[in-house]
Amino acid sequence: MVLNSKAIRRAAIAASAVSMLVLAGCSSDNGSSDTSTTTAAAGGSTSSEGRGPITIVEGQDALNEALENIITDWNAAHPDEKVTLKPLAKEANAQVDDITQRMQAKSDEYDLIGVDVVNTAQFAANGWLKPLEGDLKIDESGLLPSTVASGTYNGKLYAAPKNTNAAFLYYRKDLVEKAPTTLAELKENCPKAVEAGIDCYIGQFKNYEGLTVNTTEITNAYGGPWVGPDGITPAIDDKTQAGVQFIVDSFADKTIPQSALTYSEGESQSSFGDGKALFMRSWSGFSVDGEKTSVAGKYGYAVLPGVDGPGASTVGGYNVGISAFSDAPLTARDFLEFMQTKKSQTYFTAVGGAPVLAAVYDDPAVLAQFPYFATLKEALATAQPRPVTPYYTQVSKSISDNTYAAIRGEKTVEQALADTKAGIETAGN
Repeated sequence: MVLNSKAIRRAAIAASAVSMLVLAGCSSDNGSSDTSTTTAAAGGSTSSEGRGPITIVEGQDALNEALENIITDWNAAHPDEKVTLKPLAKEANAQVDDITQRMQAKSDEYDLIGVDVVNTAQFAANGWLKPLEGDLKIDESGLLPSTVASGTYNGKLYAAPKNTNAAFLYYRKDLVEKAPTTLAELKENCPKAVEAGIDCYIGQFKNYEGLTVNTTEITNAYGGPWVGPDGITPAIDDKTQAGVQFIVDSFADKTIPQSALTYSEGESQSSFGDGKALFMRSWSGFSVDGEKTSVAGKYGYAVLPGVDGPGASTVGGYNVGISAFSDAPLTARDFLEFMQTKKSQTYFTAVGGAPVLAAVYDDPAVLAQFPYFATLKEALATAQPRPVTPYYTQVSKSISDNTYAAIRGEKTVEQALADTKAGIETAGN
C-alpha cells in the first residue's frame, strides 16, 4: 500500500504525541505559545493551490448537528472534495491542546479549524491560520460586521464567522413599563425591585470568564479599551476606569446584590426565572415560557443599556479558519463560503444557534419561529469582541481577577487597573 503525504504526517503525529503534549503543556492553560517571533509570518502563503477531501475539527456541542447538515449538503454536491467532521473534546482547553499539537507539528491532518472567537487571534499570531485574502478571500458582504471583526487580527481576516451570539437585558415587564436604554435608567428603576422584594440587576459576576464578559460589556458602553490594536500593548484609560467604577459602585449601592458574586450563567438564569430579580444580563435565547415559574409570560428582552443609549454586547460564537498546513486550501475556502449561504446558516437556528448571515434575520419564516432574532440582529449590529489578543487566556484572567478584587473591596479601582495593566504587559511571558 502506498501512503500519501497526509497519511505519513498523521503517522508522525502519533509517533511524536508525547513530545507534543509536553510542548502544549509548557505554553499556557489554553495552549498558547510565544507569539513574539511568529506574528509577522502568521498564516503562511495565500497563493497555495490544492483541492481534495478535507477535514474540519471543532469542539463537541449542540451546534454540531447544524454543521453536520451543512457537510451533508456539500458532500452531495462535491463527491470528489468531501468534508469530514472530527469533533474534538467538549472541554475548551482540551480542544486547543489537540489543535496545538498538530499545528506545532505542521500536520496537514486538519484543513479547517473551528475556533472560539476569543482564540482566533492566538491561532493567527502563531501562524496556524492562513489569512483569507488573495485566492482564499471570501465574500464578506452579507455577513454581520461584528462577526467579521471577531475573525480579524491585525487588520486581516483569518477566520470565517460560522455562528454567533450576543447578550440581552431581560426585564420584568409586569414591573417596569419598558426596558431601560441607559445604565442610569436601569438604576432609576431599582426602587421597584425594592418594593417587590427582589434584586435589581444580576449578571455573571463570579470570578471566571463570565466576569470578563460582563466587565468588558460595561467598559465597552463607556468606550473604554483594554488592549491596543496590536493585541499586546495595554490601552486602559479613564473610560475603562469609569466602566469598572460603575460595577464597583453598583455592588456598593446594592443595584447588584452580593449574591451575584457567585453567579455564572446557570445561577443567574435560575434566579431570574424564579422571579428574584428585576433585570438580568444573559445571552440571547434564554426562555422560561411554558415552564412552571412565576415569571413565565411576564418578562421581555432588549439590547443591553449603555451610557447615552443602547450599549454594546460581547460577541460570542465560533469562527472557522484554514490551517496554514492544509494541502487543500482552495476546497477549504469554498466550503467556508458554502457554510455561509442562507440555507446553511438557517440550520443553526433549528439547534439554538445564531447565524452570521444578515439575511437570515430578515426572513419572515425565521422571525415567526424565533421572534427574538429581531432584537438579536439589533444587538449584533453594535456588538464588540472581547480584547483581541494572542494571549487572551492570560489577559482575561487578569481582568476578572482584578475586577473581582475591586468589587470585593480588596483593591481600589485604580490599583485593580494598574495590576491588570501589569498582567497584560506580562501576558506573553
